[in-house]
Amino acid sequence: MSELRKKVLKVYDFVCSRLYFGVETFFSGKKSYTPLPLFCILSAITRRNVLVFGDYGSGKTTSCERIASLISCVPLEFIQASTIHSHPEQTEEKMKATIDLGMLEKKGIEVVRWKITPFSPVTIVDEINRLPAGKQNVLLNEVDRGIWSYRGSTLFLKKKPLFATVNYGDEGTAKLIPPLMDRFDVAVETGKMNAVMRRKLRRGIRDDFLRDLKLSEEMIEKIQEINSREAEDYVREVSELFSSKLSERIGFDVLTPEELEEVEKEIEDVELNQDVELFLDYLSQEVYCQMTTKKDFSRCDTCHYSGFACSDIGIFSGRAENSSICFAKAIAWMEDEDCQLRHIKAVLPYCIWHRCNLNESRVLEVRDIEKDECDEIFALKDVINDVERRWEEHRDFQILAYRAIVEGNKELLEEICEKVPHPLFKSIGGY
Repeated sequence: MSELRKKVLKVYDFVCSRLYFGVETFFSGKKSYTPLPLFCILSAITRRNVLVFGDYGSGKTTSCERIASLISCVPLEFIQASTIHSHPEQTEEKMKATIDLGMLEKKGIEVVRWKITPFSPVTIVDEINRLPAGKQNVLLNEVDRGIWSYRGSTLFLKKKPLFATVNYGDEGTAKLIPPLMDRFDVAVETGKMNAVMRRKLRRGIRDDFLRDLKLSEEMIEKIQEINSREAEDYVREVSELFSSKLSERIGFDVLTPEELEEVEKEIEDVELNQDVELFLDYLSQEVYCQMTTKKDFSRCDTCHYSGFACSDIGIFSGRAENSSICFAKAIAWMEDEDCQLRHIKAVLPYCIWHRCNLNESRVLEVRDIEKDECDEIFALKDVINDVERRWEEHRDFQILAYRAIVEGNKELLEEICEKVPHPLFKSIGGY
């Protein structure tokens, strides 16, 4: 096993034993993991966005902040200071930047003073569903591309991971707009705790090894002084130095910024098994509605495709597919394998449940089953298993059809597509 892989697994085990307690499980088909630490760590490494759902006081924000501090190797106080706290009166000025009133008054020049949030190695938005729809839209560009804009000034930074927490609905929350939901690669929940975990929690979670108040104050002062893209380089330098101190405090070597980039590259280079691509082709075409580009489940009752996933899943966007591949590769990398079908099946529910508009009838079918995850994730696992069973029946035909396309054998392609009544074959029939 490579040293980088050992380090990532060590960090994961450390988070599960010291920083986050939950009994929910994620099963890759080979190994079991705890979803929240797993996906937050992998999101931080691959610079992806994660939504964390949970009840009040369930440790959503504190868990995200601690994991972000540990992975990015910056003091916890700095991460906490850069966290965006959502509420209906939140403004761009409080989240991103302000105008230097002194310069405006003295010289009549508008100088944008950026907050420290854009320069944090991980962006955290606490209770993002307390932002009204219009203010959620403010974050779209920053979330998706790392481009921060304010009053004509634009800050081009590296894409950073985003951790956002979501409380279950109450009168103070707003619905997350679909374009923003689609920007989140994965969504997890804070889980239940057993009696032993609750006792540990009552005794308190110690995170003093992540703290350095003096360094955090120096960082904030320096970033405000630099007030430009160069502040990002400064934070990286601090991270490299703090990683040594952090490793000494916890007794094992954490990942340096350079090693994080190396792990990200190794994950990106993981090979996709042929079955993964075949299955994703099959699933994406099965979700597509044959009647219209805008999904309406009321059409499904009399549709001859009603037995397919199109009657269960509202959308499977290109971003969702990309997210699923990224996390499937990451799990495969952790297990030192190429990316296989079991990896993509395992991550799909977590990558699409928050943005797929699942048919309520599938959710009702599983509502009364005892489980340690939300109804939507549990129902999606059933939907994906159903798709897999159909795909296994059609896999050989799919391979033959693709071969016919490559060879230019239109007669064979038409014969196969007429024989198999499935949306995938309909979509390639006239190729």
